[in-house]
Amino acid sequence: MQHDGDGQFDPLGYALVVASALFYSTLGIFGKFAYREGLPVSSLLSTRFTIAAALFGAFVALSPRLRRGVRALSFRRFAAVFVWGMIGFGGQSALFFTTLSHISAGLSVLLLYTCPAFLAIIVWLRTGRRPAMARLAAIALALGGTWLCAGPIDGVVSLQGVGLGIATGLWFAVFLLGLHRVSAGVPAVLSGALISAGAACAFDAWVIIRGDYIVPPTRLAWAAVLGMVICATIIGFVLLVVGIRRVGPQVTSVLSTFEPVGALLLAALLLGERLQSTQWFGAALIIGAAFALAAPPRVALTPAGGEDRIGRDQPH
Repeated sequence: MQHDGDGQFDPLGYALVVASALFYSTLGIFGKFAYREGLPVSSLLSTRFTIAAALFGAFVALSPRLRRGVRALSFRRFAAVFVWGMIGFGGQSALFFTTLSHISAGLSVLLLYTCPAFLAIIVWLRTGRRPAMARLAAIALALGGTWLCAGPIDGVVSLQGVGLGIATGLWFAVFLLGLHRVSAGVPAVLSGALISAGAACAFDAWVIIRGDYIVPPTRLAWAAVLGMVICATIIGFVLLVVGIRRVGPQVTSVLSTFEPVGALLLAALLLGERLQSTQWFGAALIIGAAFALAAPPRVALTPAGGEDRIGRDQPH
């Protein structure tokens, strides 16, 4: 059993992270429903993040504590979180939802969970110290599971979709490393507000430049967008940040594997998606590798010369 940074089991922290993962598991499902209603990726993301930024902004405006938090932020920290929302979160969202337009919802979320393997590789390159053999084996399992998952679904193979899914996992790893640093000490809701505002600016600029914005055309399309905003962009994100602070990134990365499990089950129940037996085996390898890569790491030296734990920058 893993524990938080103080060595004490924190059931509330565990529950917050699991709940966050389950809320996030709905993202691909809502995306598929939006696509079925004729809403393109650019308009979907512009609408999603604009609404989310407005709601987060309202929370901040109504909270004296958060208003004080805004005033206490240096301009450099404020700008760093905002810009990371534009580039980091905006890029990750664009990749994920483009992947979703090519392959199934369950497989899209599953390929996102190559993220822990990429995180381990990035930390390896950053510290210059090779991971233990068990961690190298877990990376190999994750990559092998990805190869198995790249098979046909309903007789169709989309190598472009699989490639985009793997790229999403890599980008997400980079995004999380940056997020863990730039949001340190920033209240969770305020972090969400700045990240969402940055992403909204990026996608709003995208649709303005292209001139192709489409208002969600049906009630179901609006329901899908609002479901994303409420379940993942707001509730999931805030629960995630609070959960990380209670139990730490290592425990968080283990419990976050509830997300692909939830996504696969929801995709089967609501969308009728079915993986082949080899793909289920590949899914098990990826999820198992995520658990293994979240095990307590060895101490390594950071580039600055201080001690760091491999995987310490590994929130969900």
